[in-house]
Amino acid sequence: MARTFYDSLALNDDIELDLSMLEATGSLLHDESKNHSMATMHSAIGTPLWLQTSASRFGIDLNRVYPTLDMQQYYDIPAADCKNLDFTSSDYSLAIWFYWSHTGSSQIVMGKYVVDNSGWEAYLYFNGTNYFMTVRHHHGGTRTGNYSAGWVYSQWHLWSYSRTGTTCQHYRDGLPITTISDVLQDPSSSIANDWRLGCRFTEDSNWWKARFHRPRAWSRGLTADEHRLLFELGYP
Repeated sequence: MARTFYDSLALNDDIELDLSMLEATGSLLHDESKNHSMATMHSAIGTPLWLQTSASRFGIDLNRVYPTLDMQQYYDIPAADCKNLDFTSSDYSLAIWFYWSHTGSSQIVMGKYVVDNSGWEAYLYFNGTNYFMTVRHHHGGTRTGNYSAGWVYSQWHLWSYSRTGTTCQHYRDGLPITTISDVLQDPSSSIANDWRLGCRFTEDSNWWKARFHRPRAWSRGLTADEHRLLFELGYP
């Protein structure tokens, strides 16, 4: 099979999810990575609100009328189509552009998990004083995690993250930031779990109220230079 230009980019080595959001319409997001999975939007109220974030780039305004209405909007990739996101003992990285619209309670950005049982998740939380991004691993009836603080409400940011061996690092807009971590344990296998963006694994709470662009995941740890490149490639 011929190697494509996309595959020839070093940044795309071992990329396992890339929802590039080139559709600019509709309820499906197509994965540009070699896995070619598809994320489907689910909504109790309304349809996706697409917005142009910059030249030739598009995003979604998720749960946009909260708290007027609880729209219960989220995206899902079935377990059978996202086995490649079953990160356990391997290194991995995540990235997404987002504009946090409403703080509310803790809000799930994305994950493939069951609480205290299996998998990994990333979520935002406001404690009344500070804004946090947290990554948790679920394993054997408990969880371990790490977080970064100082996120700003109502602004576009690129969050990216790498777990490499026993260490982890959060990045904001391409630069490493203070990361506080437990002694991370490997997530238990989440092979049977869907990947979801914007809600709890039970699909009934922790709705994410945000604009977002291009969720991505890799089965390796990105270098600091690659995290910086993610930001330098463009807003957002």
